[in-house]
Amino acid sequence: MRGAGRSTGRASLTGSTEVGDVAAVCRWVAENIKPRGIVLVGSSAGAPLAGSAVDKVDEVIGYVSIGYPFGLMASVLFGRHHDAILKSQKPKLFIMGTKDGFTSVKQLQNKLKSAAGRVDTHLIEGAGHFQMEGPCFDAQM
Repeated sequence: MRGAGRSTGRASLTGSTEVGDVAAVCRWVAENIKPRGIVLVGSSAGAPLAGSAVDKVDEVIGYVSIGYPFGLMASVLFGRHHDAILKSQKPKLFIMGTKDGFTSVKQLQNKLKSAAGRVDTHLIEGAGHFQMEGPCFDAQM
């Protein structure tokens, strides 16, 4: 994210510039490294941004979300990004802890009912939103 850690710039309110950043990195990888395909992975706030970039680059062949914030409060910030990943025909995997404070399992399941293409979920029992980013759940990831 712009402005996080040692990154320069400032984060945008809508995430549109960050989605452009993700797409630009994917295009660079496609042109310079030439992989067979690119799988975008986004965690927490990065999940909706990566999801919005999935169909912007042909070389992106799939998507993995770790703790996608679909909940009511998170939707205020990220709701504008939901449609992009839900309408994408590219395969997607949503990983979430059953104790996620931003999205309940039921909210995730309800949102994914309308998703296009192949959709898989992996629930990590007892994990909270930020715990999945730590080493305690590496084996389950």
